[in-house]
Amino acid sequence: MSGGGDELRLVIRESSPTPVYEQIRAQIEGMVKVGALRDGDKLPSVRQLAGDLRLAPGTVAKAYAELAERGVIETAPGRAARIRRVATIPEPLLQAAQTYAEQSHRLGATFEDALNALRAQWRG
Repeated sequence: MSGGGDELRLVIRESSPTPVYEQIRAQIEGMVKVGALRDGDKLPSVRQLAGDLRLAPGTVAKAYAELAERGVIETAPGRAARIRRVATIPEPLLQAAQTYAEQSHRLGATFEDALNALRAQWRG
């Protein structure tokens, strides 16, 4: 990432039914939407991130390809992948999510339980 030598911190849950490449894609996209990654920020190379996460480079490449397809990152041969300008989540929604997360923690809920409870209440 550009600037101060920040690291891209991703958490891969091998026990998750979600494929690893999808976990990478979702976490990076989420960081963009909450403003943790901004327009122009440089991502680690595929090889670097694969090495850091102890994954096959093809797994990271697939995640990056999906991010590029969704318009979240720009890629080009021989150039670092960079974040594109993407609309972030509105601050009131982030605050509501923080409140929900804190209440879920106090109740002893797992992330999956909290997410399932939200899905059960969602009307779309």
